[in-house]
Amino acid sequence: MRHIFYTILLIFIFSPLFAQEDCQSIMTIKRNFIERNLVLSNAERQAFWDLYNPYLKEEAEIFEDSKALLQKNSIERSKGRVDYTKLTDKQLYVLMEDRIDRKEKLLTMEKNLYVQLKKILSAKTLYQLYQIEGRFKADIKEEAKGACTHEKK
Repeated sequence: MRHIFYTILLIFIFSPLFAQEDCQSIMTIKRNFIERNLVLSNAERQAFWDLYNPYLKEEAEIFEDSKALLQKNSIERSKGRVDYTKLTDKQLYVLMEDRIDRKEKLLTMEKNLYVQLKKILSAKTLYQLYQIEGRFKADIKEEAKGACTHEKK
């Protein structure tokens, strides 16, 4: 219950800033959220963050690359959404291909991370991580729209 309260408090405090944040900042908030909620032993903690920090960095880079590609092709988003009726066919193909490429990259990263984390975390702890990530996405998805160009996994 305490975690829910802090999450809601975090959303209200930072919500005006989310629209201006970049993906690295969102990933920092995600890292802090996971750190507060994932129960790890001292032995697991260092090994986990040695694997998870590069994952977060690469995830942010994928979203930043996507954002740059859409900007380069004059594809504008408003609150994470695109008005497809204002786009050319070429822009729509860029948008759809970027979505597929981004999902493919993220899935490959997630699979690789899973294989690595499986070696250092129990099944319950790993499952807890997935639940925490899901909660993070649900809790701040609306507030973070537009900060990273994506419809999160």
